[in-house]
Amino acid sequence: VFVDLFCGGCNVGMNVKAGHTVYNDTSKPLIGLLKTLRRLNADTMVARVNALVDEFGLSRTRDHNFAYYGGDANLGVSVYNRDKYLQLRERFNSYPKKDNQYYIYLYTLIVFGFNNQMRFNDNGTFNLPVGKRDFNTAIEGKLIRFMKALRAQDCEFSTKDFRRFNFDQLTERSLVYCDPPYLITTATYNEKDGWTAKDEQDLLALLDRLNARGLRFALSNVLEHEGKRNVILQDWLGRNRYRTHELFMDYHYSNYRKKSRAADSKEVLITNF
Repeated sequence: VFVDLFCGGCNVGMNVKAGHTVYNDTSKPLIGLLKTLRRLNADTMVARVNALVDEFGLSRTRDHNFAYYGGDANLGVSVYNRDKYLQLRERFNSYPKKDNQYYIYLYTLIVFGFNNQMRFNDNGTFNLPVGKRDFNTAIEGKLIRFMKALRAQDCEFSTKDFRRFNFDQLTERSLVYCDPPYLITTATYNEKDGWTAKDEQDLLALLDRLNARGLRFALSNVLEHEGKRNVILQDWLGRNRYRTHELFMDYHYSNYRKKSRAADSKEVLITNF
């Protein structure tokens, strides 16, 4: 059993060979979307996203270049899509049911939204602005591959707080992977105290309990970032004999908000095996 305790976009769990995979995340819209992608046929999903593109008059860079839509490499299609995207966002936020169509709206917003992220305000309203991209052939291909891989997996989904997750079914052949929000960095999923020092301490205490039971874990985190140090994590490592694997991740060409920068961050993978 592989447990992806903070699964996000399932990038890790999707690439691990396991008899059974558990995807857990406290974001109910995210888990609802993942369940929909596993349930629907890929051709149906693609057709319905394209239908929304046509209905709202959004760009199609698979057929035309940025210049055709008045954009360039810097702006992409953001200016052309802005008003159309806001109409789509309004449709989604007023949609009354969390059915397949709800999650097709959500996926389309993510594709056309800022940095392909997902963010809801305190009222449950999706509030990201328009992004530079659209539903091009590369993204369509990734969607199809992801949906097929997800359907091929023996997996399940959960929305538990990590403190309430049930680890009883795990054995020494299991692995718990944790990629929590990073305490000393900022990202969309870690705004408004989304991850606190108390959360960090509770997660590390949980990993100690898993270790005492003979269960394997792996933790992704950042020890240093832009002059800040994760003292809680460093003290915990000093009290234990876990293995710290230093990573060099080059995010120079990434358009996404970065968890860390290789030049000023110390990103690590911590394991008890």
